[in-house]
Amino acid sequence: MQQGLKGSIAGVVAAATLLAGGILTVPHAMALEADGQYYSSKQPYVAPSEATTASYSQAPEGYETVYTESMARHGSRGLSSYKYDALLMKMAEAAEAAEADNGFKSDAIKSEFMKNLKAITAANVENGYGMLTGQGADQHQGIGARAYERNKTLFDNAAKDGGKIAYQSSGEARATESGENFARGFNAASNNKLANSTVTPADPAGTGEAAAFDKTPNTLYFHKSENPDGTEKTGEAKQRADDYQNFVENDAIIAGAEQTIAENEDVKTASHDLLSQIFTDDFLTKLADGTYTWYNTVDGTKGGEANCAPGADPSKDADACGAAKKKIASEYDAAMDLYNLYIIAADMENENTGSHTFDFNQYFQGEQADDAKLFAWALDAEDFYEKGPSYAGQDETYTIAQPLLDDFFSSIDERVNGGSTVATFRFAHAETMMPFAALLGLPGSTQQAAASTTDVYTYANNEWRGESVTPMAANVQWDVAVKSGNDPKTGRAYTPLVRMLYNEQEIAFRSECTPIADGSTWYKLTELKSCLASDHQTLGDDAHLTDDSTTQPGTGPNTGEGTSTTPNNNGAGTHQPSNTQANGTENELSRTGVAVTGVAGIMMLLALAGISLNLWKVRR
Repeated sequence: MQQGLKGSIAGVVAAATLLAGGILTVPHAMALEADGQYYSSKQPYVAPSEATTASYSQAPEGYETVYTESMARHGSRGLSSYKYDALLMKMAEAAEAAEADNGFKSDAIKSEFMKNLKAITAANVENGYGMLTGQGADQHQGIGARAYERNKTLFDNAAKDGGKIAYQSSGEARATESGENFARGFNAASNNKLANSTVTPADPAGTGEAAAFDKTPNTLYFHKSENPDGTEKTGEAKQRADDYQNFVENDAIIAGAEQTIAENEDVKTASHDLLSQIFTDDFLTKLADGTYTWYNTVDGTKGGEANCAPGADPSKDADACGAAKKKIASEYDAAMDLYNLYIIAADMENENTGSHTFDFNQYFQGEQADDAKLFAWALDAEDFYEKGPSYAGQDETYTIAQPLLDDFFSSIDERVNGGSTVATFRFAHAETMMPFAALLGLPGSTQQAAASTTDVYTYANNEWRGESVTPMAANVQWDVAVKSGNDPKTGRAYTPLVRMLYNEQEIAFRSECTPIADGSTWYKLTELKSCLASDHQTLGDDAHLTDDSTTQPGTGPNTGEGTSTTPNNNGAGTHQPSNTQANGTENELSRTGVAVTGVAGIMMLLALAGISLNLWKVRR
């Protein structure tokens, strides 16, 4: 079953929608809740079923796929740096030395806990901090292979006609590594037909396989003024990043809401209960009252020397030395560090072996299994407020992704106006995916919290979940189809059509966008440029196809047959937006709809319908 919608069920999809052309969306996150698994944004990617990939709709008759593009988060990785494991080791060493407090509950518990910490550290040293794990490589190889299969004829024709593929990376090693694995899967599936037909990058991400990747941090690492390679952004890109960072670091509502969540009594209780499996109450009391504080330094004190993972070579892995400002100053800090090791372990199954075997699941069993939901919420809350929809009345947390959306459109324009690039594959981060999902109004990213420091985001009042919005290897893919000749209604070339996949599930665009026909997931490019703009206006009836041969939505498996690489030369065209605009309440962004149909042998699940609401003003 594929990753799907997540959270409280606000309503059910209308029967008419259920009968429309599309796919069955299976909310994998709901199954995780039933199993008591809460991995937040460290949720490993769940590949689509064969039934899902077989159910992709075809473009309407006469339209041929000429272009595809995507943006994907990197795949499953290990720990991003020597941080959670480092700090918990400082705490464990203090507990071992705290004879008067009897720091550990028993010698056996101490031995097991320290063994787990040493093992996960050693696994990350061997794999490289922040680098893809075996799971991450497999995830992107699979996505790459399926990207080829979905548009097989497009790529086969491109190989004959001189079409090229553009590969882009944020410049961060794990993003480039994800792209390399995607390309391996793609090239294996296509018998290397396009392995050497790549766009020459302006700023190569490295040598070897990485040499095919263009570093484009302005569109894929827009949230920081310093790029992954250490260079600084300039001009508008730098100003945008600086404005964003200043906002999230200094906004009183965000700070107050996060503080409210950190001080939640249930979270505090869960933190103590989790740690009480390992440490004595006497020891934890001194942590709670401020007697103990550990920094990520060699001696655990503020201002101490840099702390590097045992056995690591900092000259080859700078992330093996953790940030000295990180600390454990409360039970909540320590519990969240332990929770972070638990969830990253889900992405390190291949590395969890031999002398590196570790088990953090044992600390989240029984009552603590239920408590994991509280830690997932606390972790999700930070991402929600700083990188997702955040609170009503602001748009800074997601309009930061506008350059990426602009790039999606400009890349289509280049292709349909005669360009030879048939695909653009981009690889980035959760910090890229979360605001992009909110900007597009993707499922689970439409609802904002109240502009309040006390009436905060919760799992009960909001469907946003890291595990469904941005699991490891999360991706957004657009396919573009054109039709030769002129539209008799306008006398101009037919407007290109676009459809979207989210984590390889075919979905509709946001609710303000009008598809070419009821129930279709295909949209005119002109409609998307209007309904995804700041005022979200639809073209209304002009968004429909009117030619008799193309009024019905495309249905049935999309084998890629009949596609060509000959682009339509009309570009996006011009239009006057209609005055039609969805109305809604203050607290939500407008929902992207999901077209759902039955798939043989699978029970129809209820999908989220919710309330369609307005997106706050978006900067272009």
